[in-house]
Amino acid sequence: MAIAFAARAVPAWFAAAGTLVVVAPCSDSASGYPAAAAHRGWQSVAVTLAPTLRPPGPETVTAAYTTTVEHNGSLRRTVKQLRALGAVTAVVAGSAPGIDLAERIAWHLGLPGPDPAASLLRHDRGAQAAALRTARIPAPRSMRTNSLAAALEWAHTCGLRSYALGPAAAGVPVQPVVCTSDLEISAAWPDLREAARHHSGSAHLVLTEYLPGRQYVVNSVTRHDDGGPDHIITDVWAETRTRGGLPDRSDLMNRQHLLSRALSLYVLRTLDVLGIACGPASSRLVHDNRRGPLLLSALALPAATIADAAAQAATGHDRFGEALNAASPPQPPPARPAGNRHQVVRVHLRPRDKGGIDPGTLRELPTVVRISSSLQRPPGGATGGEVVLSAAQATAVEADYRAIRALEHEGLHQHSRREPADARCPQQTPGGGER
Repeated sequence: MAIAFAARAVPAWFAAAGTLVVVAPCSDSASGYPAAAAHRGWQSVAVTLAPTLRPPGPETVTAAYTTTVEHNGSLRRTVKQLRALGAVTAVVAGSAPGIDLAERIAWHLGLPGPDPAASLLRHDRGAQAAALRTARIPAPRSMRTNSLAAALEWAHTCGLRSYALGPAAAGVPVQPVVCTSDLEISAAWPDLREAARHHSGSAHLVLTEYLPGRQYVVNSVTRHDDGGPDHIITDVWAETRTRGGLPDRSDLMNRQHLLSRALSLYVLRTLDVLGIACGPASSRLVHDNRRGPLLLSALALPAATIADAAAQAATGHDRFGEALNAASPPQPPPARPAGNRHQVVRVHLRPRDKGGIDPGTLRELPTVVRISSSLQRPPGGATGGEVVLSAAQATAVEADYRAIRALEHEGLHQHSRREPADARCPQQTPGGGER
């Protein structure tokens, strides 16, 4: 295992014809796979789940794929259809619901991959916490169950002041609810259980100790060589939220900072326990002053965001390209050390009304490199779109961040074109201070 940050160029001898299979592709988790496959001269095949097998929440996206194969529950039939398309070079999951099936397909095709019998460890928070505690790695105290009575009994046994209740499935767009009593746990249980079933197909929930504080996301890719899995940390992000709990910003951290290294070393230990044998993983953590890093969840998927291009320019890592390299033999050469060349910040917008900030105004800011397709607040949503800032100078990024918050504060939306006053820019604590 190693903490290495580098670009992986695909040599000419490695770019040969092949077939990439993406299981249950969704717009976010699998967005970069077809382009990465096309760059290698591969065809890309989407394996979709039949309506009776697919959770109603995730949206399947297949427009960018060469061919589509529907999985109706028969693994033998699906593998036979894929073999008929030609030699399969790599099999990857395109969403959390596709992890189990992707690992089983890879195993039947004789491709690199983890043990499909333990696939729950790659996408279930409750199973992950239990495995880490068994391995004597610090992890939150928690219980995975679909029984409210069992959850309440466990809470009585622990006697903690507060708990976080949320879906056992990692990566679902459902925020855990903080509960301080039996009454609050019981009140939140039905809605969370239904939300978990809707987005993941599993109604299991996890009741865990509440861990306040800033959260961090550590992304990694694992290669399999003769000595076993080789885990490489690609990027580390620090997330900042408002006092009300809304997303504020996500900062790409300097990997040389002591906190960044501590988070990375902890994740390297957890990846072995979770059976990550090859491919990408995204781990969410908190850092406790007494216990150090603690894993909240891990997902064996690339963490696709609108900041991917900026992050690649800053770190030299092509997240989807490296995921394909790791999942397909032969293995590419080892990574070469490289450094962060830019600061990257994802700004989560919070429009004050039903409108959104004028995209033209945002594009005038010098460090803006990407704007999400919609800047308006969705119905019932607490946040709007995102803006990605990137520059070699941290001061330039901070100035544009304050300018964006000033635009929101002054209500400069599409119906108003007033220029923000620098004197009115609110002072914000930089979210990437751990550098």
